[in-house]
Amino acid sequence: MSQTWKQSLKTLKNSVPLSQFSVWIQPLKATEVGGKLSLLAPNSSALNYINKNLKNEIKNAVAQHNKKLNIYIGVVGQQLQQNKHIKHHTTPLFGDYTFNNLVLGNANQMAASAARQISENIKSSPYNPFIIYGDSGLGKTHLMQAAGHFAIEKNTSTKVIYMPLMDFVRNITSSLRHNTIEDIKAYYQSADLLLVDDIHLIAGKEKSQEEFFHIFNFLFNTKKQIIFTCDHPPKNINSLEDRLKTRFSQGLNLQLTPPELEMRAAILLKKAHNEKINIDLSEDMALFIAGHITSNVRNLEGALLKLKAYVDFSKIKGSLISKDIIETALGDLIKPQVTIVDINDIQKEVAKHYAVMVSDLSSKSRKQHIVAARQMGMFISHELTNLSLAKIGNNFGNRDHSTVLHACNKTKTLIEKERQRKDNYELIKLKLANL
Repeated sequence: MSQTWKQSLKTLKNSVPLSQFSVWIQPLKATEVGGKLSLLAPNSSALNYINKNLKNEIKNAVAQHNKKLNIYIGVVGQQLQQNKHIKHHTTPLFGDYTFNNLVLGNANQMAASAARQISENIKSSPYNPFIIYGDSGLGKTHLMQAAGHFAIEKNTSTKVIYMPLMDFVRNITSSLRHNTIEDIKAYYQSADLLLVDDIHLIAGKEKSQEEFFHIFNFLFNTKKQIIFTCDHPPKNINSLEDRLKTRFSQGLNLQLTPPELEMRAAILLKKAHNEKINIDLSEDMALFIAGHITSNVRNLEGALLKLKAYVDFSKIKGSLISKDIIETALGDLIKPQVTIVDINDIQKEVAKHYAVMVSDLSSKSRKQHIVAARQMGMFISHELTNLSLAKIGNNFGNRDHSTVLHACNKTKTLIEKERQRKDNYELIKLKLANL
């Protein structure tokens, strides 16, 4: 963007009503070449409004920072005729929030599939509105904006408008003060795809709900696609008008849940190996971090940045990141491992890991893989429960305490000698810590 225009935007933000600045001035695309500043509006309607109402303010603001510039105000569409590959949307989307950068798992698979299908068919999708809900930090905004990116990729003329809900509230408040409410409504109603973040924040804001109701109806009735994010299912939003609740609930509502262990590790690996972070994190260490930081994607990102800072500032960037380094860097973020676990849960997790039946752990089978699983189960039970060796033996087919002691000693020795055995042990404990 032109540096002159960046400075001019700051001036204009303080000199014109917020509604006019957000709706008409901020979306302008600016390029500065050879003493000429070109400002391109998204469409002819916007150009007409700017020429009629804001042209002088824009020229005065630019002149304050560079009096020698010639100013041209036109329409993006004029350049699209010369270059059909220019992507066209009126509000910026975050560059990293694409489907390619999305890690899929049980927590988001269905919602991601729906978002992709909807963004491919925004004029004919039956899922309208589409609402993605769940706790903070689970990737709702990423998924919604990925749909916006994909819609533009499929059709560069698609008009995508993204707005955090509180920006909408501020625009409504400003437009009421300056009597420009119809301009605001016309702007949002011009979208082919409207993306609204945190729609639950509209609760209790009566005038904003009223105006949004009319915008929603217009878009819905003209077959335009609407995607919202929300912290709760629409039916659970307090102080939301019933007419909005019913309209929100008539579409597709899908929940994002906290990512499972393997998905958290995959997220860490993907982000660790991108250009911005670029640290040498192995799969084992990603699982170790993911086993301790369990709440949401945002906390995983924060932990990764803290680890990067430690690696960079300690000048150990070239070395493989070890468990000791992680514990030092993230000591205050890593919660203690679970110390008391139900023996039934241990048996279920061990059986699942070794692909055997829980009953096999109590059987008399001497098959090698079943013996290995049984001995691992006894060893972990001795570590993570308060049960005596005799009681652990009772839970593993009425074996005596000496058999359990032998299993524990043998497994401990093998863990110290064999990498695979150690990996099995640590992964089972990580999963138990996240039950």
